[in-house]
Amino acid sequence: MDRNFLNLDIARRVVLAIREAGSDVHSVAQAADITDSDLKDRLEGRVDFQVDELVRVGGFLRIPVTRFLEVAA
Repeated sequence: MDRNFLNLDIARRVVLAIREAGSDVHSVAQAADITDSDLKDRLEGRVDFQVDELVRVGGFLRIPVTRFLEVAA
C-alpha cells in the first residue's frame, strides 16, 4: 500500500473521530498542543501525523490511537 494513501487514510480516520465526538479543530489542536494550522495541514494530508500527535488527539477524544492506525497494520 502506498505511503501517501496510508497517511490520507489516517487523516480521514482522525477527521471522522473529531466529528463523531462532536469536537472541532481548535479544541483538538489545543488539547494536542499543536497549532490550528498544523492540525489542519495534517487533516488535509499535506503533512504526516506523528505518532505522539495521534496519541494526544486520541487521548482528548477518548479513543485508542489504534483506531487511527488500523489501516497501517
